[in-house]
Amino acid sequence: MRALHRFYAWMFGYFWLPCPVCRRMFGGHEVANVFTAALVSEDGHAYCVCPDPQCSHDAAVMNMANGHAQFVRSNAKSSP
Repeated sequence: MRALHRFYAWMFGYFWLPCPVCRRMFGGHEVANVFTAALVSEDGHAYCVCPDPQCSHDAAVMNMANGHAQFVRSNAKSSP
């Protein structure tokens, strides 16, 4: 199954990188429509984590422990 995701990422120009939390390979197309946290490194760069809810939770916990604000990306549209 991951081979299909890897091919899709390659075909349409998405990244294919390891998650900084769980180290599982994932593609940029997998985070398009889900809540996804970013792990902020010590030098201030933010790294996207895979769409696994546990990784998003762990990244948010690590960010807060390191004094960074909680950051969650969402494509959900808010109602007026």
